[in-house]
Amino acid sequence: MPANLLQWPPIKKGLTRGYYSSVYACGYYQWPLNQLVKQFKTGHPQLAQTLAEWFVRYAWSSEAPLPGCILPVPTSAWRFARRRYHQTLLLANAIGQKLSVPVYTDWASRGSLQRKQQLLGRQARLNNLTQAYTLSETSLPSRVAILDDVVTTGATAATLSKMLKAANPDIQIDLWAIAITPSKPDSAALVPGSIRKLRMKLPN
Repeated sequence: MPANLLQWPPIKKGLTRGYYSSVYACGYYQWPLNQLVKQFKTGHPQLAQTLAEWFVRYAWSSEAPLPGCILPVPTSAWRFARRRYHQTLLLANAIGQKLSVPVYTDWASRGSLQRKQQLLGRQARLNNLTQAYTLSETSLPSRVAILDDVVTTGATAATLSKMLKAANPDIQIDLWAIAITPSKPDSAALVPGSIRKLRMKLPN
């Protein structure tokens, strides 16, 4: 399986078309990734280091060009107040430290969504996101990586990459994530063998 998941037909077919040219993720949103991500988002910010290590070990390809910066997907003020930390920013900082890539923290902001993304289909997600994000930083490196913890339909990345491309027509955009959950006819095929064989005790 190619490291760039856009070269994997089931993944490319399941994602909303965007302006990103590559997708890197550890595997599908299933055990053990789903358990770690859930714990990471619900009171265990220290798991950013574990997830970053997994991303670098299982998802990243040393043959791929490094981006000039990592752009963590913005969170809403409501979610930040609820969790008391920005989980994607923590993850970006951890991955950036391991790969020696800077993180742009305030490149975009997120307002309130009219409806919960989890309850919507692909086109509805895109419509819902249209007014949700505002680009704050337009002076960016020629290659960037949008980072999210989990990619579902790819609607968020499609929206953000469209904004970036409008402001920087020549920019190259990668999409990074810990897990991915689009249409999957053979879920086991995407989970790296090293993770399938892993029997790590999940943190309490």
